[in-house]
Amino acid sequence: MKKVKTEKKGLSMREKLLARKKELEKKGSGGGMIYPKEGTIRFRIKDPGEDCELAIEIIQFYLGPKLGGVISPATFNEDCPFMEKYLELKESKDEDDKLLAKKLVPKRKYVIAVVAYKDEKGKEVDEQNIDKPMLIPKQAYQDIIDLYLDEDEWGDMTSIKNGYDLKLTRSGKGQMDTTYTISPCQKKPLDKKYAKPVNLEEMVRKHILPYDELEDKLNEFLCGGVDDDDDDEDDTPKKKKKSLKDKDKKKKKKAKAKGSDI
Repeated sequence: MKKVKTEKKGLSMREKLLARKKELEKKGSGGGMIYPKEGTIRFRIKDPGEDCELAIEIIQFYLGPKLGGVISPATFNEDCPFMEKYLELKESKDEDDKLLAKKLVPKRKYVIAVVAYKDEKGKEVDEQNIDKPMLIPKQAYQDIIDLYLDEDEWGDMTSIKNGYDLKLTRSGKGQMDTTYTISPCQKKPLDKKYAKPVNLEEMVRKHILPYDELEDKLNEFLCGGVDDDDDDEDDTPKKKKKSLKDKDKKKKKKAKAKGSDI
């Protein structure tokens, strides 16, 4: 008889939820955007549809390692608290405001729809990253455009029959030292089960926060002060490190709890 896996006894609700959190993090996010990390990722660009460019040019505000980046509604000519604040600071005669404006300057990046692979050889598709938006810098998009326009050698990489995968390699650290290299792979048909059409604009809009939430994010950025540790321009927010004070508080709580048990 097959044994049924039962829940571990003796664990508190908090312990159970922490275990579940770790499990879900390992599985990855089903609806997130792909941010290329250091190393190489292999992917196939999906056809964004008629009258659409390969990528959507987005306006992004990078808030430092702790808060990451936010996509501005100004991408689609809509109101954005970040853009409003940036223009206000930029026009200010106050030197501190001008300095902050330089930290908040909007950047233009590009989003493509992709099917990503688990490995560089393209043997296995990453089921968590099918028809996902991927954020790339101008440098990488320029290389992709050059390949598309090179009809003699490469041409349309989104073609289901005659297209090809791409490899993006990110190397170096810091805004000035990070480089992105695009390399084309041998042409091959795309599996039909991954050939369904995508709506790239809809994908991007899903990652734009509502106006009031963007306001909260802006206030958090302004109240927290300018983070000078922004060398590594990673768009995903970093996990907050526990300070020594937090660790001391935790130790005191544990000691207090032990004392109450005696």
